[in-house]
Amino acid sequence: MLTTKYARDHIQEIVDSLKKRKSQYPINELLKLDEDWRKLKTDLQGLQARRNKESLEIAQLKKANGDITAKVAELGKVKEGIAAIEAELPTYEARIEQLLWNMPNALHDTVPYGESSEQNVTLRKWGDIKKTSSPGHEEILTKLGLLDVERAAKVAGARFYYLKGDMALLEQSLIRFALDTLTKKGYTVVAPPYMLKKKYYKGVTALGDFEDALYRIGDPNEVEAKAEYEKVGEDLFLISTSEHAMAAMHAEELFNGSQLPLRYAGISMCFRREAGAHGKDTKGMFRVHQFYKVEQFIFSKQDDSWGYFDELIGNAEEIFQKLNIPYRVVEICTGDIGTVAARKNDIEAWMPSQGDYREVVSCSNCTDWQGVRLDIKYDDKGERKYVHTLNSTAVATTRALVAIVENYANEDGSITVPDVLVPYMGKAKIG
Repeated sequence: MLTTKYARDHIQEIVDSLKKRKSQYPINELLKLDEDWRKLKTDLQGLQARRNKESLEIAQLKKANGDITAKVAELGKVKEGIAAIEAELPTYEARIEQLLWNMPNALHDTVPYGESSEQNVTLRKWGDIKKTSSPGHEEILTKLGLLDVERAAKVAGARFYYLKGDMALLEQSLIRFALDTLTKKGYTVVAPPYMLKKKYYKGVTALGDFEDALYRIGDPNEVEAKAEYEKVGEDLFLISTSEHAMAAMHAEELFNGSQLPLRYAGISMCFRREAGAHGKDTKGMFRVHQFYKVEQFIFSKQDDSWGYFDELIGNAEEIFQKLNIPYRVVEICTGDIGTVAARKNDIEAWMPSQGDYREVVSCSNCTDWQGVRLDIKYDDKGERKYVHTLNSTAVATTRALVAIVENYANEDGSITVPDVLVPYMGKAKIG
């Protein structure tokens, strides 16, 4: 499990990474708290040993009818010292735990420095851009009667949608196409629970940074009494991606090294508050509170994980190449990478209505950040090591559908179905 010993054992790597991030993470505070905590624990153990010794001596004096007054007074002072330290330790432990769980991952050497997404680096581009402008997907689909955001807003609020008719079928075709692509490569399909306990969500992401994006079941701020929350809430969160549920699936387990890698293809609905996003992205179904996603996930040995990182981004590129959607791959910089990933590449698809590339895939190697927090290990010739975990979108349906609609829209208002999806749809055109 995550401990200060892990931080001490990896301190130079952590410090170098924090410098690269120009992070304000208080690593020196963590180390000082750890030092003081360990001294208090040593002092406590010494006092407890004295208490036991003096209790035994008092018992022996009693048997011999000796005077125990001085010994009892001395024992009282020892017990006071023990009580004082025991009262002080939880304050140290709470702050140490908070710092440990939110410590950023150590970055890979290739991650470029940058303060925001504007400084992400384009690695490569694929495909010919055939359309430089287009009506927005919401306009195209609303005219065809295949998207209804007004009635969704009526019954559920903003950033929800009804998909209807052939668009609902196209979404299911996209899901099946992505799953078929991955199963042919040896990935096992996983349909996970849509809820996750808080103790495991803490293990898969920096919950302090990410909790506002999650829907919580039985939020104590939304019920009248804590007792009611304890009865109903169960401290569950709706998953924002199947990655989190798949990572937690093997928590506290030990693998034989020969069992790795484990390749999973998760299929789930994803739920996100998306509280901080505004503007054009909120129209239609580009940035919404729920959507389907096929997610790739790999548990690997430490020495193999960077090869699997290339595999995952390659799988996602293959899917968008078969869909014939122009895209670019970008290297995410230090200011945009977040806490969990050691390295992250995004695929951004061409969106004609915006005249720009927008994110449709995110691929990360989290190295042992999740493995340590979830206590997932493997046996490597007698040595126990923490697994590395990797994840990548295969296809997030709403954003992929936006790209398809805008790149494949025809002047007569119809939408051509990408060739690779025609066998799933049973037709070549929508409209």
